[in-house]
Amino acid sequence: MSKRRNSFMLSCIMISSIGLLAACGGSKSGEEELKTPAVPQEPTEVYFLSTSTYWWDEATFMKEFGEPLQKKYPYIIPKTINLAAANTKAIEGLIVNKQPIDVILSANYSYLAYIEPYNLSMDIEPLIKQNNVDLNRFAPEFIDMNRTLGNGKLIGLPLQDSPTQIIYNKGIFDQFGVSYPPHGQWTWDEMYALANKVTRMDSGKQFYGVRLHNTFFRRNPFSLEYVDSKTNKAIFNNDQGKKMIEMWLRQYELSDTPGLATDGAKMFFENRNLAMWIPGSQTYNTPDLYKGLEWDLAPAPVLPEKGNVGFQPYPDYLFVSNISKNKELAMKAIEYFTSDTFQMERSKNAWATPLKNSQIKAAFGQNSELFKGKNISAMSPAKYAPAASYNKFTQQAGAIILPKHINNVRDNKTDINSALRAAEEEENKYIEDNLKATK
Repeated sequence: MSKRRNSFMLSCIMISSIGLLAACGGSKSGEEELKTPAVPQEPTEVYFLSTSTYWWDEATFMKEFGEPLQKKYPYIIPKTINLAAANTKAIEGLIVNKQPIDVILSANYSYLAYIEPYNLSMDIEPLIKQNNVDLNRFAPEFIDMNRTLGNGKLIGLPLQDSPTQIIYNKGIFDQFGVSYPPHGQWTWDEMYALANKVTRMDSGKQFYGVRLHNTFFRRNPFSLEYVDSKTNKAIFNNDQGKKMIEMWLRQYELSDTPGLATDGAKMFFENRNLAMWIPGSQTYNTPDLYKGLEWDLAPAPVLPEKGNVGFQPYPDYLFVSNISKNKELAMKAIEYFTSDTFQMERSKNAWATPLKNSQIKAAFGQNSELFKGKNISAMSPAKYAPAASYNKFTQQAGAIILPKHINNVRDNKTDINSALRAAEEEENKYIEDNLKATK
């Protein structure tokens, strides 16, 4: 038995000894949740855990979350949990040491790695109903994606989305006398045609048209299902899978393989020889990256054959902890953090909102000089691609296995059909090994 499993079993024993069986067993039923006591009005500490470093700095947490929450609910005393590192050992340490956890902030990947294995989430549908939370305020794809994480149950609400737009270097387009990317809707074919116009050698320096972050495979506009949930078999070796790979590889079609440049962030911000960059994470809170750069935003391309959809969402979700003793207060906090009032301020501070509200979207970056005169309408797609299934098997396919084999095609080591077969075989082996380990 592995050390991790021994540690986890010890965690479960200790948790059960203090009456917190929910952390290692199933969550309470909806009827039980509806019978929870009324929200206490006396001052109560509520503990917030983030699986990234975002909430680890107490001053930042209090300024952006804690203080606004206390103004709304003076009886909530926010406390942030500072992890030494985001890993299973740290999470198990919290459980063993009986650390209270009420609200958890996590992206999909971290949820599957650090939250789901310890049953730290729960079905929040009863709390949603109790608090009259209007789910129609959210873009539906965010809610749909969360239900895939929860195997059909709603286990969290989205706080923010990851970037979906194109950042482009105006100087490169000016240098070659090429028109800027449009500020309205355009297709993948149109984007790649424009990229090819600025992919060239000039005065001994190689310039490139476009690069995509590899989160593309987790957010692909085809909404490709990677694994059959009934058979637990990989299902991406098909025509749609081939189209997705071909779309990804087009960014390299005029690039020489021996000198191929693939680090889009470095090319765009440091080398400044990349015309267009579709990032995978937030970069706007590091304004030094943009010093001396003439840049603007363009919308990510749409896929006409799927109804002109953009990317799938890739949000950070807020979860009510299954071991919380203050689930009502945790839900109050989440309700406030996803409110129009709070989301408006988040948007002004350059965080992409998951809400439909057009006024909140239009306020993006208003508190930052960085966005003065920029095409803010590009920040989120007019229409998200439907959310594909998301679990540890699809995560492995989209984040690890497919990129590895597709990059072998990029590097002329194999062809697309062979890469798909090899990726499917590796994914099926991964699933098989995981299912055996859980028996």
